[in-house]
Amino acid sequence: MRGGGALWLAALCAALQASGVACAPAGVTEVTTRNFDEVTKAHDTLLLVFYAPWCGHCKRLEPALSELAQSHDVAKADGTEHRVLAARFGVRGYPSLFLIKSRGDVYGYEGDRGAKALDAFIKSGHRTARRLSLLKSPFGPLGRAKGLCTALGLLAQDQHAALATSIGEYAAYAVVGTVALLLVIAVVVIPVLILA
Repeated sequence: MRGGGALWLAALCAALQASGVACAPAGVTEVTTRNFDEVTKAHDTLLLVFYAPWCGHCKRLEPALSELAQSHDVAKADGTEHRVLAARFGVRGYPSLFLIKSRGDVYGYEGDRGAKALDAFIKSGHRTARRLSLLKSPFGPLGRAKGLCTALGLLAQDQHAALATSIGEYAAYAVVGTVALLLVIAVVVIPVLILA
């Protein structure tokens, strides 16, 4: 889809978003807290855009993302819905763009939002850009710890939902809460007591 087709698709997507329906441009992967790790593992180089459904700048970026998705791996995440994921990247405004190289190097992008400028950044411009430090990177120790906490929270949520259908809502809360408490004791309290 070149030229007018991409603009038509972007206009349709903007109309859908205005009515409350999420829409990713053609070729753009929708990233969530649940699929973030599998999406980033599947791509050596990925442009990740955090957006907000109400953001006008984000909507104007859609045609450029559609054009970029024809030659690069592009993904986007609703930062208002996936706040924990946005926090792993230190997102403070929308849209926020990051280039992820081999799940190690992450570069923030603050330049022109046109397709040509973004293409140049992906190809070689990132080499002169500031790379996120190890402490601020979503793949650094703190980012991985946040990811682990998120994964454990999602696991607890899924287990609660599965148990609630068979033993009831409040009993499921009790079981999941008890298991979580036992894990905290086993992983934190006991090692601290042993080392003290």
